[in-house]
Amino acid sequence: MNILAITRRAIVAGAFLAIAPLATAHAFEPGNTECIAPANAGGGWDFTCRQVGKTLQDLKLIPGTMQVTNLAGGGGGVAYAEVINKRNEDGNLIVAASSATSTRLAQGAYPGNDMTQVRWLASVGADYGVIAVAKDSDINTLPELLAKIKADPTSVSVAGGSAVGGWDHLKVLLAAKKGGIDDVRTIKYVAFDGGGEAVTQLLAGSVQAFTGDASEAKGFV
Repeated sequence: MNILAITRRAIVAGAFLAIAPLATAHAFEPGNTECIAPANAGGGWDFTCRQVGKTLQDLKLIPGTMQVTNLAGGGGGVAYAEVINKRNEDGNLIVAASSATSTRLAQGAYPGNDMTQVRWLASVGADYGVIAVAKDSDINTLPELLAKIKADPTSVSVAGGSAVGGWDHLKVLLAAKKGGIDDVRTIKYVAFDGGGEAVTQLLAGSVQAFTGDASEAKGFV
């Protein structure tokens, strides 16, 4: 994989916990902790959960490995609704979140849910957004990619791990707008339930470019 562009992304690795009244919330049990990654394995949220779990274990705050549950769908909306509606009193649960989560909330993309329904715990890291192509691609730079899209939008499909309108999609649209593509709606964006899937599709030749984060792409560079 060849990285064409790297951009600083807002805080990526965060965690949120469903708000529950103290009188009814279950007590924290260090040996029974869980982190929900709102995407499939291999994506940024999955990476966040695993890194947070490792850190808690290294600090001896939990006795063993934290369980990671992948719950993909709706650009994070499926996990958000699951926690609020079914796990609201689970004191052992955290959920990976990021600027993608806040973007979708601001867009009203999680029907019936809003940011006040969870407790935002901490910002624990940051990541860099990337746009990449396969190693054997004839495209070598971001301007070349944008020029190809501008000349024939149907010739380039871009895979990302967020829903349409999510942060991975927005990265491409912003780059395209900056590159002189006036109608960004012509860009072919293919949404997957996690960056890992999107990278796999790029390497398989199913798409011509990938948009995601450095943490998702680093193992393939």
